[in-house]
Amino acid sequence: MRNLNLFKIGLTEDMDTEIRRVTILTNVVYIILFFLLTGYLIFYLPDYLKLERLTFRLAIPWLAWVSVVVGISLNMLRQHVLSKLVFISSWIALINIIPTVLGNVSPINFLTYPLYCLVTSTIIHLIFSPYRERFFYYFFTIFVWGLVAFSFEFMSYFNREVNLQTVFPAGFTLMRVTIIMITVFINAAVMYLIRINNQFYTSLQKKNETISEQYKRLESQRKALEDLKQKLEEKVVARTQLLTEQNSKLREYTFFNSHVLRAPVSRIRGLLYLLSIEVSPDEEKRIRALLAEGMVELDQAIKSINDKLQQAEHLEDLS
Repeated sequence: MRNLNLFKIGLTEDMDTEIRRVTILTNVVYIILFFLLTGYLIFYLPDYLKLERLTFRLAIPWLAWVSVVVGISLNMLRQHVLSKLVFISSWIALINIIPTVLGNVSPINFLTYPLYCLVTSTIIHLIFSPYRERFFYYFFTIFVWGLVAFSFEFMSYFNREVNLQTVFPAGFTLMRVTIIMITVFINAAVMYLIRINNQFYTSLQKKNETISEQYKRLESQRKALEDLKQKLEEKVVARTQLLTEQNSKLREYTFFNSHVLRAPVSRIRGLLYLLSIEVSPDEEKRIRALLAEGMVELDQAIKSINDKLQQAEHLEDLS
């Protein structure tokens, strides 16, 4: 059974290199948030069970957990763009907008809110490709940066009871500039790291493609060698069979030569010997008749040998 690699959910072999890279990073974000939120919910589960009524604000961690699970599920179905749109829209709404709109935030939230937006902007850099998903990348990035730049106005609009002078006695202009500079610096650092990661991943992908091509060539050569080996084995079998047949023919020829051919030759030699001595005319006539029969038998034997030799040559030509 193959091990499930959570970071490669939704990947395909024919996927574009850039989309493959951001899909892996998206899976990394999903898995990290899934375990963080799961741990948080398990830790505070006893407190949730004691509540008589679950408010929307308290349900936000659960809804964020659901958005992560939905994102993972859509990625498994290879609906990568839809997965990211559903997740990031839910995340921005649940983390960056709804808690502020509901009001009743503490003064410390005016300082932590830009940090939440900073986390969101980092997630956007990770899950969207600035090359293949340019519209969504810049749209959500500009939107979140706008929340950072005007975070104080946005929060004070829905929380008018908070006195900004008590939160920022020296004025919040300097704080705004500081937060924007920190946001720009961290986002630039994240973008640089992602660029380095992209270059490394692209280089690694090219090396993998080179190795894959070399493997395919080696596999092709191996198959060619296997085919050649098979042909050689078939040729050896055919040659062996031919040699066996030729040896059989040779044994048959030897037997033929030692028995069939020598018999008429021996008779002819004996009859010729009889003719060399004095015999009666009737016996001489009888000997000459037998000699003619022996010559015919010898001629037939020689023809039979020639036929067998021609068959052997024909088999050799066919091989």
